[in-house]
Amino acid sequence: MFPELFRIGDFHISSFGATVAVAFLVAFWVSGMEFERKGMSRKLHEHGFIACLVGGILGAKLLFLIQNVPLSNLISYPMHYLLLRGGLTFYGGFFLALFAFFVLTKKHKESFWKVLDATAPALAIAYAIGRVGCLLVGCDYGIACSLPWGMSFPKGSPPTLEAVHPTQIYEAIIMSLVFLALWKIRKKDRPIGWLASIYLGLAGLERFFIEFIRTTTESPIYGLSVAQIMALALILVGALKYTSLRKHNEAS
Repeated sequence: MFPELFRIGDFHISSFGATVAVAFLVAFWVSGMEFERKGMSRKLHEHGFIACLVGGILGAKLLFLIQNVPLSNLISYPMHYLLLRGGLTFYGGFFLALFAFFVLTKKHKESFWKVLDATAPALAIAYAIGRVGCLLVGCDYGIACSLPWGMSFPKGSPPTLEAVHPTQIYEAIIMSLVFLALWKIRKKDRPIGWLASIYLGLAGLERFFIEFIRTTTESPIYGLSVAQIMALALILVGALKYTSLRKHNEAS
């Protein structure tokens, strides 16, 4: 674990915060190459990055607070909890960032699915980098593990002395492979939305299955976590889009 990069008095830069910043910058660079290759608006790309940055962090913070802080406390002290360092839930940021991008595409009169095609590889690699940050601060780890590579996080969030699955490493590796696969096939002559549908399906499948060995937040549906329900939504949307594109191609 390496939770802090450096500290000056009470001020410190966390490794997680730095890693998240790197993830956003890499995503901006990778998606920028795709926007340029596809001849898409640079202004849309820049505005989209800002929208994703703000929406991603705000959405991730809001979902974390909803899941972990009593509603009465949030109503009484909203700014106190919003300004607390740490505490982000990926899917909250993901869905709010997608919504912000959807609004922007309407404003710029661009296809939302075309934009998602251009950003799909970037989203995959950004997620992988973000999980490295989780490993460094010791959060989002798995359940007890007796395998040789089990890790403990004595200063984690929350701390654990028991060996657990380092699910952060599993996810970083899997989503890096997803990125490589998407990057390799991105130039194939396929209809708009094809690459995005594959990304949604793979990203949803990865998170759905990793949840079985991860400490997580239970949902009202027995045996499923909140994240698994959201992952199933991604899988469903991706599958429906992919199927509709295949049917359209077969009919034409």
